Amino acid sequence: MPALSTIDLAMFMLESRERTLNIGPLVLLRPPAAFKGNFADKLYAKLLKRPAGAPFNYKLNLSLTSMPSVEPMARPDIKAHVHRLTLNDASIPDLLKEVCALHETLLDRSGMLWQFYVIDGLADGRVALYGKVHHGIIDGKTFVKAITQWMSDDPNEKEVRAMWDGVARPGARDEQRLGLVQRLMAAGGQAAGALRTAADLYGMLAEQGLRSVGFGDGLPLPYLKVSSDFDGPLSAKRSFAYCSLPLAEIRAVGKAQGATVNDLLLTVLDMALHRHLDKRRGAPHSPLLADMPVALSSGAKGGNQIAVLQVPLGGADASPAQRLAAIRAETGRVKASMKKRSSGALMLYSTLVHALPLIIEGVSVKAAPRLANLMISNPFGFEGQQYLMGAAVELALPLSVLAAGYKLNVTAVTVGEQLQIGFLAMPEAVSDIDKLARRTEQAFAELKAALAPSAPVHSAKPRPARAPARKPA
Repeated sequence: MPALSTIDLAMFMLESRERTLNIGPLVLLRPPAAFKGNFADKLYAKLLKRPAGAPFNYKLNLSLTSMPSVEPMARPDIKAHVHRLTLNDASIPDLLKEVCALHETLLDRSGMLWQFYVIDGLADGRVALYGKVHHGIIDGKTFVKAITQWMSDDPNEKEVRAMWDGVARPGARDEQRLGLVQRLMAAGGQAAGALRTAADLYGMLAEQGLRSVGFGDGLPLPYLKVSSDFDGPLSAKRSFAYCSLPLAEIRAVGKAQGATVNDLLLTVLDMALHRHLDKRRGAPHSPLLADMPVALSSGAKGGNQIAVLQVPLGGADASPAQRLAAIRAETGRVKASMKKRSSGALMLYSTLVHALPLIIEGVSVKAAPRLANLMISNPFGFEGQQYLMGAAVELALPLSVLAAGYKLNVTAVTVGEQLQIGFLAMPEAVSDIDKLARRTEQAFAELKAALAPSAPVHSAKPRPARAPARKPA
């Protein structure tokens, strides 16, 4: 049976009604103009014929005599997990509201750990596909791989694949086939690995402690100096919005500045978040703090081969160039810290710092410490125009999780020449989330203008944004 990593297990044990750990795509398809019959019905019928592969065929095994694990189901009932839903002349905001209602609910753990919906009845004639999978069996990068192989770059492709077809699990092995000697060697290696993990964890915390008193160059200590921005009442409700940024332009700006796409994404979001707060209650006085998943080496164990670390963003009064420089310095610290620490230590650290807010939140919401202002992740994507049963994929939006310690999640996925960004929040923590998405578009225009060759490298105040194509929020 596939073992659960520390993070995998935590995602199952620490889930709550208000903190569901579902991730999934919302895909919008444009059926071919000449398609005969009901596209949604025909697609649904074909999808029902697709068997589930790993990890989508897993069920949770909580045994009293062994460690928790997941195990493949012999003959899973696909029809119990794939559904048809028809809306009534719905707009995109109507669709997003419906999808949020589906995303909010806990998955049934008695069977396979996912659900899927084929949705028609949109006013513009498009068909929506929404799926949710428990984060405990798959990480964002692997999920994007599953979606990538689900689609096709050929509009004439006749075979219809499914989200749940299966993805090879990196580093997986059948431990039941190991002989006695191999088992003993593995046990010895695990004991030595545990000691290394503990030593690495102590070293990491020591570096953080030194930084908190003004020495060293480690990551920040968790829970300290986290403002109340984007905080609000705990709720199972969700709101969602999205925007798209031109990937070629982002890469061009990044190349000119020696920055990565992720550095530019963090900077643009930081600018938009500050403007959004300024319109609501005044700009924050200290840098916002982002919870950021980072991929680990291929030797990491379990379905989730990630660590989740805290990264300060730009200063309250920083110019766009200064904000980018500060963020590049912080992401550099993350990379340096990861090189020095084992995957086991990074995953254990991630589990411990995320468990504490949830445990305390279960006793007293007011006493729960804030871990970050939001989570920001960018789990890659796929290039080129994609199709499914001849229908063009126009949007592929990520819906992720709101773990304890924050109430806003921003997830970006590359789709062709666009960086599509999804904003998921508890509604009372982030009012007017659609305006935050629009301000992100405006922030990129402002950053691009500020970093143009003729612009000063360090300006005291941000330059005004060029007029966006949309009406400003």
